[in-house]
Amino acid sequence: MQNIRGYKFFMPLFMPLHSFTMSYTYTFNLKNPKSATPTLIYLRANIKSEGKYLKYSTGESILPSQWDTESKFPIKIGGRTAQAVQINSTINQLSRYAETFQVVCSRIEMRNDILTVKRIREELDYEFKKTATYSKSFFPLFEAFIQEKRDLNKIAQSTIKTYENMKRVLEEFSKAKNYKINFNTINNDFYVAFVNYSRSTLKHQNNTLGRNIGFIITFMNWAAKYNHHRNYEFKQFEKPKSETDEIALTKKELDHLYTFEFKKKSLERVRDVFIFGCTTGMRYSDYSKITKNHIHNGHIFLNSKKQKNNLGIPLNSYSRYILEKYDYSLPIISDQKFREYIKEACQKAGFTANTVKTSYIGNKRTDEIIPKHKRISTHTARRTFITLSLENGMRQDIVMSITGHKSLSSFQKYIKLSSKSREEAMKNVWK
Repeated sequence: MQNIRGYKFFMPLFMPLHSFTMSYTYTFNLKNPKSATPTLIYLRANIKSEGKYLKYSTGESILPSQWDTESKFPIKIGGRTAQAVQINSTINQLSRYAETFQVVCSRIEMRNDILTVKRIREELDYEFKKTATYSKSFFPLFEAFIQEKRDLNKIAQSTIKTYENMKRVLEEFSKAKNYKINFNTINNDFYVAFVNYSRSTLKHQNNTLGRNIGFIITFMNWAAKYNHHRNYEFKQFEKPKSETDEIALTKKELDHLYTFEFKKKSLERVRDVFIFGCTTGMRYSDYSKITKNHIHNGHIFLNSKKQKNNLGIPLNSYSRYILEKYDYSLPIISDQKFREYIKEACQKAGFTANTVKTSYIGNKRTDEIIPKHKRISTHTARRTFITLSLENGMRQDIVMSITGHKSLSSFQKYIKLSSKSREEAMKNVWK
């Protein structure tokens, strides 16, 4: 029995003429069948899904006279002569190559990846140590991964901080549970232990846990891309999730906040920025970059941080007034400070009624009474725009084109239709 990167296989007693599955066939061929001296043996495979052939050197050589042209395998010699020992060694090596080739193909297919010559060759090179792998361990590489994200400047600073927090959570988990984390131990045992730790110790709700699992998957994919590991068990990790129970402002609440007179200028500025988000549907990370150069013919043209597409968002009376008030340079502060100040602003504006926030840790439901102002954050603005736009008759496809949502599933998470709008819709249809 042989162990190949965690997979166990029994050595076959003989090799068939052609080994095959529905997705590939393979055999062994001599480089020069008419050579008078030992010639190289190749593994040759037909990768049907790609319509190409893989030719992979085994590093083994043999005299053509010692090769069975029918079975495409060395002719076995009995006894203990030097020649017999050499032939048996070659047979064992070819069996190893055959088994490794099969497990590599199975592993790729188990990941729901497409078999390609390039991908198989990379995996074989890794198995037979023909490619250099980095010696850095898991956590130093996680830090390198985060640094790359910083250097490329393709994601929001808040996301960078979330990755940093994820690294800290993993380090604390490793210490608390005495679980040694490396690329080979990110497996089902890790998944079960980490999920239990997140729920029992950290009290992480399903969506938080699902987000963290997603970050681990992202990092493991990145590390595999750069040949730091070939452990793909993480592909089977499920990301727990529950329907979000977040809030959106009603039109009445939005107008009340818009016209409310604050004694502190800092709260007035935060309110204005929040209303701008409520009336454009943009992300905080996007509208924080707006300048006068982004405004053309009554539209905001700005490359979205996530979608990378140039959004042409029409201005309305709210957003136009706020931009003009600040001479097209919104008074932007950090995400953290904004979340703190908008809660204070909404409290001053009277949004203090108690609300019920429902959350799930595993299957356990928790209902918590929280004043409304404490549940308002940067995302509330975007959720408010989507909800009010739909309630007031804007077509869903138009709303999605403004917000930049590509998938309906992610878009629907932001919809928080009021009970009043549902009642009115019911009455209009079922009069």
